[in-house]
Amino acid sequence: AVVSTQSTGNINYFIQTNLRMPPNVKKKKKGKSKISSALDPPPGAQVKALLKAYQATVQGHATYLSPSIEEDLRQGIEQNKFVSKFILSGGPSNKPVSLSCLIKALRAVCYMKIREIYCWRTEITDTDIIDMALFLETPCWRNVSTLELIDTGLSDFALGRLSRTFPVGRLKKLVLDYNKFGDEGMANLLVCLSGNTQLVHLSVNYCNLTVPSGALIAELLTKSTISLLEVAGNSLQCDGVAHLVDVLCTQDIPLKSILLSDNGIDSHGKGSQRGPFMTAKVIRRWLTCTQYLQLCDLRDNDIGDLAARELMDGLTDRATAGLANIQLLVTCRIDENIYKTIQSLGKKTKGGKKKKGKKRKKK
Repeated sequence: AVVSTQSTGNINYFIQTNLRMPPNVKKKKKGKSKISSALDPPPGAQVKALLKAYQATVQGHATYLSPSIEEDLRQGIEQNKFVSKFILSGGPSNKPVSLSCLIKALRAVCYMKIREIYCWRTEITDTDIIDMALFLETPCWRNVSTLELIDTGLSDFALGRLSRTFPVGRLKKLVLDYNKFGDEGMANLLVCLSGNTQLVHLSVNYCNLTVPSGALIAELLTKSTISLLEVAGNSLQCDGVAHLVDVLCTQDIPLKSILLSDNGIDSHGKGSQRGPFMTAKVIRRWLTCTQYLQLCDLRDNDIGDLAARELMDGLTDRATAGLANIQLLVTCRIDENIYKTIQSLGKKTKGGKKKKGKKRKKK
């Protein structure tokens, strides 16, 4: 059959006017609509729901509410504000509290405003760590940026399970002070934190780390973005510290602060191949070349006068090269003149002189 030109034009006109989307109609953007956001409960109501869930969970597990968390939640309800910081502790009476109960309450009401978790001097069981690890691995709760577990009795299994959450999380600060996991635990951290581009602050003070951890920490620094490192109160000794600093000298690592106080950097270490003087020479080499370091804490290490003079000369080399000052903290059990020179060459503390307040009128 032959179709006329007029009929073809009519068909095209019909398609253009009826099947084509009008030019003024815009596609709807994906995302949360204003109506749904307006229907969300206010912050105080969400915090109140969390408190009720926490109370119910605690009663079902025969434990106690954390006094600090309860107080913060009640303040959030009164001020109609979200609570993002959770401090789990037993309070003055040191009552038994449960991390699992808090995690279950957060899950029960789908509370997603949590950003910081602190557990201080509270026993943490393997079950607690498993619950928290699963919690941190859930996509909607990966915004937790700070995790502090201080003196919680972390087991090797607990640390290993917790470490597996680090590659998928967004932690910026991790504090594990006073947990005696030793060199084996440090090896677990190295495996799980290698390649992490989120973590900035790592603290492993008083964790029973010994000489081998010096090499482990050095390798971790080369494979992460850590700029604030705390390793005080361990036993890295001269060999461990020298190995760590030697890597810092050869690699361009943006480390701004390192705490190495009370680490047995002296002549009393068992089986040490280097003494304080040789260790200080390595540190001096680092001091003269690093462009990032702002603070180096070597207090409570009996380094002696010869090693202290090496450190002093390192700061002098920096001043001669026109590099920025470094706040270098050392023991006061050295020659008084050397100590004063190190203090004068070091970076001055912030603040300076206090401003005088305005005089009040006499009544």
